[in-house]
Parts: sequence; C-alpha cells; structure tokens
Amino acid sequence: MEYRYVRVKVFGASRTDLRPETTLSEEGVRSAYEEQPVYIDQDATSITVTFDDAGPVISYLAQRPADWAERA
Repeated sequence: MEYRYVRVKVFGASRTDLRPETTLSEEGVRSAYEEQPVYIDQDATSITVTFDDAGPVISYLAQRPADWAERA
C-alpha cells in the first residue's frame, strides 16, 4: 500500500497535515523508525507512529481524511 498523506499531532491539540513529494511504502515508513523508541500500529488504510517520550503522533494515510487541511 502507498501512503500519500501525513498527519502530525503534538500533545493531541496541535495538528499539521503534510503531503510528501513522493508516496511512501509500508517498508519505507517502518525503516525510518528502526532505531527509535516508537510504537507502530497499522490498520487497513494507515500506519500510526507513537513515540515513547510523549512526542508527536505521526499518521501515514493512504486516503485523504475528510478534515484534511486545505493548504496541505
């Protein structure tokens, strides 16, 4: 599956929506976080990365969410 959208949430209150220049694969997402203390959860249309130290929550999405920011 290819992931075309990235959503970053900080402390559950602030959110940024990003569109990468190239689509990302599951393997690419997982390899980017190999050496870091993170939890990676996957469902049918997204991969969510949560850091151990209360850092940001990063979601890689295959489909554009309905509440996607206009500027992204």
